[in-house]
Amino acid sequence: MTFLQSWILYAIPLTLLPIVIHLINQNRHKTVQWAATMFLLQAKRMVRGMARLRYVLILIARMLAIAGLLLALSRPMSGGWLGLAGGGPPELTVIILDRSASMERQDPQSGLSRRETALQKVSGLFRDLGSKSRTVLFDTATGRRVDLTDATSLAELAETSATATAADLSSIVQAAAEFIATSEAGRTDVWICSDLQRSGWQPTSGRWNDVRQQLSRRQGLRMYLLLYGDDGPENFAVQVSQVQRRETEAGAELLMDIDVQQTSGVISQQARRIPLSLVINGARSTFEVEVTAGSAALSGHAIPVDREAIRGWGRLELPRDGNPQDNVWNFVYAEPPVQKTVIVSDDESSARLLRLAAAVPSERGVAVEATVVPVSAAETIDLQTTALILWQAELPAGELLQQLQAWVKRGGALICFPPPSPSTAAAFGLSWSGWTAPEQGERFAISGWRTDSGLLANTRSGAPLPVGQIPVFQACGIAGEPAAELAGLGNGMPLLVRAQGDSGSVWFCATLPGPQHSGFASNGIVFYVLVQRALAAGLQGQGNARQYNCGNSEQAAAADWVALDPDAAPVLSVNRQLVPGGWQLQDRLLALNRPLQEDAVERLREEELQQTLSGLNFTVIRDSAGSADSLAAEVWRAFLLLMIAALMAEALLCLPQPATVSVAARGLGK
Repeated sequence: MTFLQSWILYAIPLTLLPIVIHLINQNRHKTVQWAATMFLLQAKRMVRGMARLRYVLILIARMLAIAGLLLALSRPMSGGWLGLAGGGPPELTVIILDRSASMERQDPQSGLSRRETALQKVSGLFRDLGSKSRTVLFDTATGRRVDLTDATSLAELAETSATATAADLSSIVQAAAEFIATSEAGRTDVWICSDLQRSGWQPTSGRWNDVRQQLSRRQGLRMYLLLYGDDGPENFAVQVSQVQRRETEAGAELLMDIDVQQTSGVISQQARRIPLSLVINGARSTFEVEVTAGSAALSGHAIPVDREAIRGWGRLELPRDGNPQDNVWNFVYAEPPVQKTVIVSDDESSARLLRLAAAVPSERGVAVEATVVPVSAAETIDLQTTALILWQAELPAGELLQQLQAWVKRGGALICFPPPSPSTAAAFGLSWSGWTAPEQGERFAISGWRTDSGLLANTRSGAPLPVGQIPVFQACGIAGEPAAELAGLGNGMPLLVRAQGDSGSVWFCATLPGPQHSGFASNGIVFYVLVQRALAAGLQGQGNARQYNCGNSEQAAAADWVALDPDAAPVLSVNRQLVPGGWQLQDRLLALNRPLQEDAVERLREEELQQTLSGLNFTVIRDSAGSADSLAAEVWRAFLLLMIAALMAEALLCLPQPATVSVAARGLGK
């Protein structure tokens, strides 16, 4: 609890005034011994205890009345949870705002998103408390620090607007912790506004160790977590992949894979049809997809286009639902670039099989380049023109790993295969844990694989790949927490996983295509499709038609972007790389969309949150989008009622009592 007029609290000693008056009155009268009152004093002793208790209660009531008046005049503030603003106002307030796409889920009644609700709550708190402390904002979209001059107008800043980016809370909180450690402020409050999405918090990240060490040493630091963990109304998300243009006898057409997933609400097993709007080069059309058990997939969906339209843009739109940020997917297309793949390996037999899968083009007339480089020459790879890297060696580290991480952010694709003698070195959040052979039998059985999306999804005709027919004789364990498991073995080991990453284009395969490790080489169709789909993902960041995740595009040139859709609403240049859209930069077409990990619904569990922030003084505030409850409100009325109740009690206690002593005296006279 805090007080808006705390100087009035210096008058609290006035509550002792009734006791002082009582002591003064005791010394006003001189005691004179009079024998005639001996019998009256003897009778009065019978009721002295009750009278003394009544007088003490009167003193307490008068003290409470004075205290209630003083506390009401000091304008106390309080929230619906303990610890708010206790111990006085802070010298520094740090606000960490999650601006990811999942924070745009809305309340159907008010239309307010989680982000907007959080901004209103925090701004209202500063307005009600009249805080004059230094306020600093960190947001997950840009990662930059902004010093605020007026914290009550958070919602009006460009740094707090809606985006379709992904969140990395560990890196943002680490940056805030480093800033707090270097600042000379005393009392510090840290507010984190987030929806607790697991992919954004990454509880296993090593950055949290640094955060705990830095903040635990800070005296007078309090952390408040304003969390939005409600699922919200029914929501669907749309995704488009594998966009290709091809010539036909009638003209030309676009082929694309369309995926619709229900991310919140009650999933019905009954089929339902959802309309989709498709816009290509300004021309709009509508068709329906059938959603069963919360998902729908169209493989190789064909859209006729003009033969002269060698390059162009488009978007697919869902009807408005709980989150507008995942209702649109933008795409661009142009002449395909050179499909360049680099194989990093010192094993000639494995490198030959990997190169064979990458060197055969999936379409006629497409330029393909596949080269093998030894591990010692990995730093010489031209990442600007490389779409896919097949890495069959010890996982990269140091500066090379940083270069690969930046390349993946820009749209490159990477598949890691285990080396002959793997170490415990980690990259992209995963590591190898050693080769394993089956304990019984001669092979591992593949227990299952994802057929709806990923590298092993069904073909465009809807037929599944023969993944279950592939024998696995040796597999290398994958340690860490992957973003998704695409295929698994019967003993519980993963076979193919997608690593955590900004673009999601990093995969780990637990075996090799050689005959001593698996049947990928003998049943080559599965392995060929796997490599070609990874290559297609990497090509999205190559050529003149490029697909980017919001926040990972060519930010330096955003001011020169020209909107492909002339009817689209104007976007500030500082926010162009943060919101979905189609743009043109010189001869390149750019399509920006949300990262796919923002469609994940898994949130951090309570025990994981406690472990992530263990050792820190933090308070959890559970809220929901559209909630009108304020974080703090004046409670002077409660103290005013306390004063009134105390005065009424004092009045009742002061009512005349029955003349007990007189009755007793008359009884003695008889």
